[in-house]
Amino acid sequence: MSSNTSPQSAARAWALQITVFISGAVLMALEIVGSRILAPYFGNSVFVWGSLISIFLTALSIGYWWGGALSARRPRFVTLALLIGIAGAAVVVLPTLYPSVSRAIASSQLGSRLSPLLASSLFFLLPSIFLGTVSPYAVRLSVTALTSVGVTAGNLYAVSTCGSILGTILTAFVLIPILGVEAIVYSLGATLLVLAALIMVGHRRSLQGLLVLGIPALVVTLLGVSPGVLLQRDLPATGKEIFAKDSFYHRIRVIDEGDSRHLFFDRSKQSSIYIKGLKVLHLPYTRAMTIGSLFAPEARRALIVGLGAGSIPQKYRDEVPKMKVEVAEIDPEVVQVAERFFGFRPDGQLKVSAQDGRLYILNSKQGYDLVFLDAYFAESIPFHLTTVEFYRELAGKVSTRGVVVSNIIGALRGERSSMLRSMVKTLKIVFPQVYVFPVSFDISVGGEIEQNVIVVASRDPVRSSKPELIARSHELSRRGGIFYYLSSTSENLLETSLPMDDVPVLTDDYAPVDSLLHY
Repeated sequence: MSSNTSPQSAARAWALQITVFISGAVLMALEIVGSRILAPYFGNSVFVWGSLISIFLTALSIGYWWGGALSARRPRFVTLALLIGIAGAAVVVLPTLYPSVSRAIASSQLGSRLSPLLASSLFFLLPSIFLGTVSPYAVRLSVTALTSVGVTAGNLYAVSTCGSILGTILTAFVLIPILGVEAIVYSLGATLLVLAALIMVGHRRSLQGLLVLGIPALVVTLLGVSPGVLLQRDLPATGKEIFAKDSFYHRIRVIDEGDSRHLFFDRSKQSSIYIKGLKVLHLPYTRAMTIGSLFAPEARRALIVGLGAGSIPQKYRDEVPKMKVEVAEIDPEVVQVAERFFGFRPDGQLKVSAQDGRLYILNSKQGYDLVFLDAYFAESIPFHLTTVEFYRELAGKVSTRGVVVSNIIGALRGERSSMLRSMVKTLKIVFPQVYVFPVSFDISVGGEIEQNVIVVASRDPVRSSKPELIARSHELSRRGGIFYYLSSTSENLLETSLPMDDVPVLTDDYAPVDSLLHY
């Protein structure tokens, strides 16, 4: 600090640096938590992130321009406080708005691209524009001489960026796993309102100034709360939510409905069990996934990528006593929820690791007779679990007679079939035999309905015909237990080849899974 700088000027400079730092932190925290606001309704695809990033960048562009224009007229601290206060009020009302508005947008069938873009605009454009005005306005308040404009602007934008870095890390690494989305959003809005009030009181120390801030904030809050409450009345939730938490990867919810308990990740139902503990596989696709045992009836070691509620690994542990089962689940919170609400109990025969499936396979020294890939969602697929490179790594860990069983959501043909056909095409590059078992195939509609499709990839060089598989399934079903469901699933084997000329082979370099899912 120069010896010519007065204590008042130094305090003013520090106050403005703190202001831009906090504003930058809140802005990026809002963008990170925005993904969790949108995910339950629009998924977690690249379209959601593209919508968020484009809207925040648009808002910042407008805010920078507007903030510079405002500062050229008559820069005052009361105006800066007002800009921050309105942004805070717009953020505070978000929890009353986004559930009902998101449901309305999601039900309007605007498409996988337009829906999250519209929601991002409605929720984040206004507060981000006002936050964008803060840095250029603060620069004008800080400038004391024309020759210092460059240095002042550089310093303040650097401080704002440091705040953005902290906001990003703090929200992603700490707040989301600890607090709910609503609590984070309320905290961000309250932080801005408190900051605005402190600026107002610290600079003017006047009740009039607080009224100038408070009246617009109150109006914005009331305008937000009323429509939100009205909309929510028309959209009652089904079932009873007994648990909800944001993890690093999902919005996890447990919902009781009738005699069943369901596990949701964002908006996708992942698993279900009967509350009274009936030891049967509840969902049709989980029963169909046991088709892997038709190809490897004497399997002794299995790997399951994606835990869900743990129904499949527990079924194999309980009914195939000689089998060792390993589970790779990327989200440790999912493991805890499965244990707490779904009776999942790992032991010496059934082991679970909180690790990414591909990394687990890469580091595994074991060979597997059965591998189940159940980490795919209807609206989003981890692309690194779909590529030729991944399947080659996996094939190296599968025994000679072993199989890889994938649960894929898609149609057999038509506009919703691109992802399924691309994955089958990719599997055929690595595995000699690939079998497709639609879970609820209805030939009358030509297979254009989106559904669970079980795809079995085998290292066996000899292909089994449908009559051979059906005969084998009837023979094995006499054993009962895990073989009970084989007959019904084997009869769904698709005998016609899927057209694949118009879909790509997926690689680590090129795997446009989001575009294929929403073709």
